[in-house]
Amino acid sequence: MENQAVGIGLYLEKTKQFSRNAKLVLLHSALAGFSFGVFRFLFNFYVLSLGEGYNEAFIGTLQTVASFATIAMALPAAYLAERFSQRKIMMLTGVTSGISMLGMVVFPMTFTLIAFRMIAAISMSMRQVAVAPFLMRNTSKDERQWVFSFNFGMITIASFFGNLLGGILPTWLGNFFGAGPTDTLSYQLSIGSMMLVTILSIGPLFMIRMQPRDKSRVIELPWVQLWEHGRKLTKFLMPQVIIGLGAGLMMPFMNIYFRTVYQKPDPTIAIVFAIGGLAMGVAQFLGPPLAEKYGKINAVILTQAISVPFLMTLGIGAYMVTGDIAHASVWFVIAGVAYIFRLALMNLSNPIYQTFVLEHVPESTQALTMSLSSLSFQFGWFIMPQISGWLQVTYGGLGFVPIFFTVAFFYVLAIGLEWYFFSRKKGMVSVPSV
Repeated sequence: MENQAVGIGLYLEKTKQFSRNAKLVLLHSALAGFSFGVFRFLFNFYVLSLGEGYNEAFIGTLQTVASFATIAMALPAAYLAERFSQRKIMMLTGVTSGISMLGMVVFPMTFTLIAFRMIAAISMSMRQVAVAPFLMRNTSKDERQWVFSFNFGMITIASFFGNLLGGILPTWLGNFFGAGPTDTLSYQLSIGSMMLVTILSIGPLFMIRMQPRDKSRVIELPWVQLWEHGRKLTKFLMPQVIIGLGAGLMMPFMNIYFRTVYQKPDPTIAIVFAIGGLAMGVAQFLGPPLAEKYGKINAVILTQAISVPFLMTLGIGAYMVTGDIAHASVWFVIAGVAYIFRLALMNLSNPIYQTFVLEHVPESTQALTMSLSSLSFQFGWFIMPQISGWLQVTYGGLGFVPIFFTVAFFYVLAIGLEWYFFSRKKGMVSVPSV
């Protein structure tokens, strides 16, 4: 009880240190995370409900074009985040995200789905590039890791409630128009309603008090910065590339995994997603004390390594159930628990690694670093969903077996690189700033 009281007291003490601007961004992140939680849960089901031709392979295509848009905008986003007000960029991306959600449900055709999905991806990546440097400039060194973890945590806790709502919203809204819970109209109403929440998320940003910009500051073009610092940034980005390859195989299809392999309805899957989001949010709040106790990079390696056995359990479940070796209802529980723990452990490391990287780069290159980090991660989401979608269309639920074991291989490789570059010689101290 004493340790618990100390932990709660430490958190209260740290949150009191957060600046007004940081708190407003955290509120913005929570509202955006809630809307995204509903969208992420329902979007794949919405696409599948559109009929013939709108299958898992097309979902893979949508993820690929979204990642391509993110990659294409990586360097321009870095320049815009340094050239213009980061607050205004966050506000603009909130509006464009809302419009893209509405466009995807009002115009459910192949071309328009691709176009609006690309706009949504660009908006999200622009927001991420703007938020991180803004928080770096509005936090002190002592509070920084806590603010970054709180930002991730607020998004994921809000996504927890979004996942819960996503499981029941199609039933509620569909009833008003005589539509079933898995009808296209029910999904359209549910996703479209999140446009309002997304646009409302920019409200707290109006109250941010901006410091006057240093007009004498020279802003280098991103490709100039890339030429100067690119080689030194490679060590930080290589693990992200490999983790992105694994995530791109798996993450866009997790709701389809639970439906295809275990034959579960949307509300049941929503509960798993919601608990996973809640666990991920709670885990991210544990990140700062773990980073202080073990060091940032050691905490990253430890939590990622523990997540790998849970990841492999998901692949074993697909093999056991699809091969009629084990009962689906039993393995659904096992797979659900494995998914929740893997999600929490792997994502616990994200804000820690992000802070670790940004602390080792000059302030002038922080926006570039975030853009390259997003590009590195999205590279895998650009390539791998097509492969994953093909495996699922060709082999059904059994296709998830090679998917999960390949992801496990990628994650182990990335962990090995993090250890080699940063930890084997106590890289927390020796990694040079670029």
